[in-house]
Amino acid sequence: MDEVAARLQGHYFDLIRRLHVALRPRTYVEVGIHTGKSLELCGPETAIVGVDPVPAIRGRINNTAQLFFETSDDFFAHHDVGAELGDRPVDMAFIDGMHLFEYALRDFRNIERWCAPGSMVMVHDCYPLDAESSGRVRSSETWTGDTWKLVPCLRALRPDLDIITVAVKPSGLTLIRNLDPTNTTLTDRYDEAIDRFGSIGFDAISGKHDEMLHVVDNRWDAIEPYLPVPYAMPGSAPAAHRRYPRHWKIYRHQATRVAKIAGRRVVDSARRVPASA
Repeated sequence: MDEVAARLQGHYFDLIRRLHVALRPRTYVEVGIHTGKSLELCGPETAIVGVDPVPAIRGRINNTAQLFFETSDDFFAHHDVGAELGDRPVDMAFIDGMHLFEYALRDFRNIERWCAPGSMVMVHDCYPLDAESSGRVRSSETWTGDTWKLVPCLRALRPDLDIITVAVKPSGLTLIRNLDPTNTTLTDRYDEAIDRFGSIGFDAISGKHDEMLHVVDNRWDAIEPYLPVPYAMPGSAPAAHRRYPRHWKIYRHQATRVAKIAGRRVVDSARRVPASA
């Protein structure tokens, strides 16, 4: 594990922040928002959709964010993502939900169909450290699960995609571009993908991270050639993020209860509760 982990430099939040500044996405979808730390990295001009069945928002988030308190499978089955984003494609997305291969595969498949060829999808936890932390059952404090299997799966079944895994702490960040929303391979061959890649273990990747995951060092000159064309004209970095209204914490608990009862969407409190002075 020490040798594998030694390759990791910097933190994935810092890389995501730089990607937001460089690409300035108009729209952004995140699966697995948890505390909202990664949502804080979005600029105020970005339309955000966040999905998590049990979030615990504690940070600053773009005031226009729409948060859906449900599983990603339910969200994509019942919502028109393009409509939620103002009839625009998903420019950038981040998958950090369930740490299991089949969930990551479905999340990617579901997100891609709302993307454009120039969009980019980021996936966390695709750089396995050891057999224990990358297993399907959590047995250690650090747990990436077997999300990493998504990378060899996509490279085999979707060679049209451009995929790199950046060696950032704590467990890598995979960047996927050259998306094709019309491609149905992952739907048509879903069962095959699960059978073929779901059963492989850490031993299949041990000593082969670079080969199987297309790993690049966390250097901007190594990453930039793999980025899509920016969505917006170059300009200054996004302005400082704004904070949620102080009513958000109370509203979140009420919304969570409503969401559990009715199974309905929950949107940002700024649309329901006036901001405090």
